[in-house]
Amino acid sequence: MTANDDTATGTAQHGSMADAELLNTEILLAKPKRVVREDLRMPDGKVIDWYFMDTPASVMVVPITDDNQLVFVRQYRHNLKTHCLELPAGAVSAGEDPADAALRELEEETGYRLAAGEQLAPLGRFYSLPSETNKYTYFYSARVTKHHEPVLDNEIERYFDMSVVTVSVADAFKRIGTDIDGMETVGALMLARQHIAAG
Repeated sequence: MTANDDTATGTAQHGSMADAELLNTEILLAKPKRVVREDLRMPDGKVIDWYFMDTPASVMVVPITDDNQLVFVRQYRHNLKTHCLELPAGAVSAGEDPADAALRELEEETGYRLAAGEQLAPLGRFYSLPSETNKYTYFYSARVTKHHEPVLDNEIERYFDMSVVTVSVADAFKRIGTDIDGMETVGALMLARQHIAAG
């Protein structure tokens, strides 16, 4: 039996959600995060409702200093009721190039910029939590240098208790699963391993 075998999943009996008829779309919450409810008629006639967050694309940067320190942002995540150690990240604005968004978020959240003569290294685009949202994230690594203190980009961030933390490469990988436990940050570190080692 393989993952594509319809009898393994019951698809042959009920049909696939990919073939569902969209009956209705309702925006439950428009801002700041758009929450959508859809009514779908399945191929077997059953009607179900489906909820997800319709979220703009985002970016995440793995910033590496000339002495091989990784630059993180420590911030309070209210939904988790704890502080998290994360790589700089943020949303891509409408019409904005993802690479430009990555550089903007890097500088706003950390005060770091690309080091002289360096460029962003694209690491790929991946979906984030595909069961709950349609958001995908563009990942980059970058050789960086400190330019100024962080400048928070919106009214809410002033309450996030944000601070910049530098961690050695070796220590960062050891801390995965303890205080580095967000899958986007962990995934970005895994993607950037080759670029980190090359430095």
